[in-house]
Amino acid sequence: MNDVKNKKLKKKMIIAIIIAVSLIPVFMGISYAIEMYNLKKIMVEPEPIDYDFYPVDYEENIYEDEEYLSLMEYGYIYYTDASVTLGIQRENANSYGDDIEFIVEYIYKIIEGKTEEYNGCFSDLYYKYHKRHERFTMQKLYDINLTKVSETTVTDKNGSYAEYKFELSYRILKNNGSFRSDIGDGSKKQYITVTDRDGKLLIDSLTTATTIVQK
Repeated sequence: MNDVKNKKLKKKMIIAIIIAVSLIPVFMGISYAIEMYNLKKIMVEPEPIDYDFYPVDYEENIYEDEEYLSLMEYGYIYYTDASVTLGIQRENANSYGDDIEFIVEYIYKIIEGKTEEYNGCFSDLYYKYHKRHERFTMQKLYDINLTKVSETTVTDKNGSYAEYKFELSYRILKNNGSFRSDIGDGSKKQYITVTDRDGKLLIDSLTTATTIVQK
């Protein structure tokens, strides 16, 4: 009789253990969900900063600003590819490839305040989701850093085309906010995708990094 009771007791214990083990992933999942919910509650977008911009002057020639010229003494854009960083100039950018020449010219369209030409650097795909840029002044870009993240060939319904991904950062001396109102003098990294899907190099995507802060 005792043997029968012991067998029943062992069977109940085994069933209880099996149930307990099977519930562990459930409890872990609930715990993770609660943790992520609490984390989301304390993770918020940073409040907009009211930068003290310089006055907008569409007649200013930035190449007459001695302070800016001292920052761009050699006109270098620091370009990194495969962990090698070089100082490249506008005049020799084409020696690094059509994609580099394109992106360097894109940067100089910002520096020279060429709004229409700047807008012409973007594809129809980009303008499906974004508006054309309003008029902006010459921009005193310096400490310019360009990194090629990848270079691939994409094949889709449009055929095969080259795709280049870049990371770009720069600072703006005496920023007047006519081009970038999301930064003061500092910089936020931008991620740029360039393709020749439309038969020439154009920007399909430009994303500016945003910072998530804890309160």
